Amino acid sequence: MKTIRKSTLAVAIAALWMASSVHAQSQSQVKAQDISQGQAGMLNSQSMDLGNAKNNGKANVEVGNVKQGQAGMLQRQNMAIGNASGNGKSNVKAGTVIQGQAGMLNNQDMQIGNASGNGKSNVQVGAVVQGQAGMLQNQQMKVGNASGNGKSNVKAGAVVQGQAGMLNNQKLELGNASGNGKSNVKVGAVAQGQAGMLNNQQAKIGNASGNGKSNVVVGAVVQGQAGLLNNQQVNVGNASSGSSNVVTGAIVQGQGGMLQSQKVNIGNN
Repeated sequence: MKTIRKSTLAVAIAALWMASSVHAQSQSQVKAQDISQGQAGMLNSQSMDLGNAKNNGKANVEVGNVKQGQAGMLQRQNMAIGNASGNGKSNVKAGTVIQGQAGMLNNQDMQIGNASGNGKSNVQVGAVVQGQAGMLQNQQMKVGNASGNGKSNVKAGAVVQGQAGMLNNQKLELGNASGNGKSNVKVGAVAQGQAGMLNNQQAKIGNASGNGKSNVVVGAVVQGQAGLLNNQQVNVGNASSGSSNVVTGAIVQGQGGMLQSQKVNIGNN
């Protein structure tokens, strides 16, 4: 009888330990000064993950300026700051955030304060900048987008993308919401600039689909291109089943050259 009771107790203790391990939360708290990465050459990869939270994790990060730089060809540059997925909760404060590349056949990707699943992201940063010079480049930035049941809250200074060369691609997604996601974003001016030929430029700001809810406040939205055979498109505050609330300053598109394409979609349902 005693043996049975002891074994039963041992099983119960083991079960409790396993249950607590499954539901345990990992927590990270970091304060740092400036963070910088630099590379020169070819076939290099550069990656930075800062204050991202997933599963049941909690991240609390405060840093100075954040910078990535590469020169050469066939390079890859990735930066992820304050994104949350699963049941993760991310809280990040940072200074200016910069990505820079020079060369050809390079790829640049930046994701800040995006939330998916049941994740919650709270991010406050200074200016956010991407710059590329060369040809056959790809540039992508996603800031404060929400999907699933995610909730994103982002405050930033100016958001800027710049490219010079040819056959380049530039894409910006800011404060868009899909599924049951909720996005709340406040930023300064948004600017995209390209010089060269056969380039593509696209901005999506505060669009909502599914049951998503987007709430975006932004200063002027500006797109500029110079050259020929370029494409320029901006989509602001469009809703497909979702709910979009966007307040902006002036929205400006400018092109100089020939055989260009320019398109604006604002407040469509």
